[in-house]
Amino acid sequence: MNWKINQWSSINGQWSIDSIHRMKRWSIVCGLWTILIIVALTTPSCKIYRFTDASVDPNWKTFGMSQTTNIATLQNPNAAPAFTEKIKEKFLRDTRLSLVRENGDLEFSAIITEYNIDPVAITNTETTAQNRLNISIKVECINKRDNSKSFSQVFRDGENFDANRQFSETENTLLNTIFDRLVQQIFNRTFGNW
Repeated sequence: MNWKINQWSSINGQWSIDSIHRMKRWSIVCGLWTILIIVALTTPSCKIYRFTDASVDPNWKTFGMSQTTNIATLQNPNAAPAFTEKIKEKFLRDTRLSLVRENGDLEFSAIITEYNIDPVAITNTETTAQNRLNISIKVECINKRDNSKSFSQVFRDGENFDANRQFSETENTLLNTIFDRLVQQIFNRTFGNW
């Protein structure tokens, strides 16, 4: 009795020519897919891009950052040096640029123009429940390689805090949080293409 059970079965212990061709084609297809996957996973020129990746012009090699100046009415003597260091750290960590004292491809200067506390949440007893520390920084970026990418812009951010706590207790934490966001805004303005 010659029964064909399925396309891959043999008839009387012998494989049909059609079944052998199908098996060869299947093994070739599997082999090609395997090679394609291996090549895709091991190719060093491929890069996985993240949202945070910077688009740094390959002609830019260096940047300079002058000391930040603080002209705000309310003064924190540590604010200007802390901001300068945050900018330097971010650019060195997230780009391939080198820091130079002067004549960088990108030259940055920053002025803290606002550093104040405003009440933001008033309770029904007319007391303040929350205050907000607001910081504005005017940044000038001179791009010596491509002047069209130079800019002068004010960046502003703030953070709320409990009005029942002493400002001096939370000031350093607030300052770090706000500076981190301001530095990210400046970084995006400088290197982001969105």
